[in-house]
Amino acid sequence: TVLLLNRSEVQSEFLSIAEKLSSSEQPQHTTLVMLLEHLYQANFGTHCDLDSLHHLLKSKTLEELSEIYASAAEAQEVAATTSDPILARERLQSVLRDIASTASFPAITGEAQPRKLHTIPIPTARCYTYSWDQDNFGKCRESPSSC
Repeated sequence: TVLLLNRSEVQSEFLSIAEKLSSSEQPQHTTLVMLLEHLYQANFGTHCDLDSLHHLLKSKTLEELSEIYASAAEAQEVAATTSDPILARERLQSVLRDIASTASFPAITGEAQPRKLHTIPIPTARCYTYSWDQDNFGKCRESPSSC
């Protein structure tokens, strides 16, 4: 999220919140754990033991999580370019099972387990603020080289 702010036109309470948002960021490790949990639950539902997966992911190093996430992201990109959605899903699930096996994730069972789906919060987007005190957008339209 990008906020362009003229401080003289914005309430101080809003500026305070914008400053907090732009200075806070979840650790990358936490973000990768959440994204991988979401990916596996979205693809396997209750066939995946999410509690065990969560604990295992938390024990991985940032480097290990980054490698796992890169492989999973690549698999999703390939699936997104496949014209047959059924084939894309089957291939994606196959690659995710291979990743899970290599990373020693809990087994993904063939039958749904008596577990409920988990609510997994998506990481908050990073917020960037930029303050200016002059409206120079008119100049940019007239002469882009002056911006």
